Amino acid sequence: MGTSAMIGKIMPDGSVTATYCHYDGYVSYMGRLLSQSYNTPELAKAVAETGYLSALTEDLEFSKERSVHKNPPVIYDKAETFLKCGDCREGANYLYLFDGQDWLVSSTQFRGRDRFWTIATDVLKESA
Repeated sequence: MGTSAMIGKIMPDGSVTATYCHYDGYVSYMGRLLSQSYNTPELAKAVAETGYLSALTEDLEFSKERSVHKNPPVIYDKAETFLKCGDCREGANYLYLFDGQDWLVSSTQFRGRDRFWTIATDVLKESA
């Protein structure tokens, strides 16, 4: 069983476009990878608009080629809906959101209304 994640980006209209990633969604891998390799609005958008990924690597094209499904990305009307319901459709363990500057992360172990965003790099510093 994988540690799954939804990887989203806030779009200019305030909606969130998000990709489901089945494996390696935990912060020490996914949070670090997103913060180091997908840390611009353009790169974050490229990941968020990909659709289903089996796993994400530093090479997005390779990651797309290796994916076993071709599901489209998921659109949420706003960031609050993504935070509350980002795991509803796919059952993700973690939610990631690029806010234009930082990657934010939230664990779905909490019920939707109890969730909160944390800057992913702050979580990585705390666990080091």
